[in-house]
Amino acid sequence: MTGVRPVPTPRRWMPVALLVAAAGNESKRQLDPTYVMTVAPPAASEGILAVAAFRVLRATLLPELPNFSPVAAVAFCGGIFLPGILAWAVPIGALVVSDIALSVVAGFPAFGFSQGLAWLCIAAIVGLGRWVSAGSFSLAKYFGGLVGGAVGFYFVTNAAAWLMNPAYPRGLEGLWMSLTTGLPGFPPTWVFFRNSLASDILFGALVLAVWAIAKQARRSDAPVAESI
Repeated sequence: MTGVRPVPTPRRWMPVALLVAAAGNESKRQLDPTYVMTVAPPAASEGILAVAAFRVLRATLLPELPNFSPVAAVAFCGGIFLPGILAWAVPIGALVVSDIALSVVAGFPAFGFSQGLAWLCIAAIVGLGRWVSAGSFSLAKYFGGLVGGAVGFYFVTNAAAWLMNPAYPRGLEGLWMSLTTGLPGFPPTWVFFRNSLASDILFGALVLAVWAIAKQARRSDAPVAESI
């Protein structure tokens, strides 16, 4: 049995969107089960830097859009499209690098309980993407996973803030406050959720669109068997 030699993903795509290239690779694997998905380490590094740079630039240039970030979408789509350890390394690496950069540029804390909890949540979203990729694909499952990841991240991080921050009242009233209005002097926490949900759906839809286009293009290029 002969296999199809994998076509290397053009390197120029990698700094712009590692997930775009990975989505194209996934379309090849669906058309040819013998295709082995690979991503070069330099491409993964560039993907981490690209996602981290977006997060830092958004935080410094558009502070009115808190939590509008591609990190969670990259984590979910990475769980679906990226092979092996890269599915975990790219989103978590981007989060760690951008946390350090934001501590230098804007004075945000780089390490602590909140940062560690966010890293764990992103790892869980990668696992969610892995679970979605294990079964049959559907739009409901894909976008349901994106929404579920955003809801889970929002609830876990804000519930932890309620538990750890003495400024919140104890009891369900304080929990509700942490999930809605937040503390005085800060944007309401529902704004953070709105922005993270919008960015997850936007970036997730972008990767899905590229995957569908690449898959259709591969189908069009596939040789048609001739009857004898």
